Amino acid sequence: MKKIMLLGVMCCMMFGLVACGSKSKDDIGTKPETTEEASMEASAEATTEAVTEATVDATTEAQAAVDTEADNNLVTDSSTSAITEDQALEAIKKYCIANNPDLKDMVNSGEQTIYWEVGTKGKEIVVLYRSYTGAMIRYYVNPDTGDTYATEQVPGIIDEEQKNGETLNVKDYM
Repeated sequence: MKKIMLLGVMCCMMFGLVACGSKSKDDIGTKPETTEEASMEASAEATTEAVTEATVDATTEAQAAVDTEADNNLVTDSSTSAITEDQALEAIKKYCIANNPDLKDMVNSGEQTIYWEVGTKGKEIVVLYRSYTGAMIRYYVNPDTGDTYATEQVPGIIDEEQKNGETLNVKDYM
């Protein structure tokens, strides 16, 4: 039984291969005999043109992306110089306000004791943020990379400065 089925499948495959045979050399360059063949050839030509256009468009977009990346690198290269104390101070202010939008109104009202101070300790820039809660948060900024970590001290509760796990890059806020 299996042999008969296998023979039947093989015959069907052979007929399929013969039916899908390629054009002979004499058929090349002649007009199609039916409208189906004509529409298939037109469709193939349209597909080829669409693929060519898509390739040209993709190449143009890729070149534009490369040009944009090069422009961005020029901007980035000019900002790779060391961060100044003033830049670090402004970036930390932006960071604090971004994390607590109500802080801007509190600072402007003058009702709370909130302030920022900046200084240098060794090779790091230190920005002190005195929160409305009384906490003293110090941001230690690497002037070369912008990498920053924070410590917290709350007088009367936490008498010694302790890392609070907060990290950021001040260049993201410049």
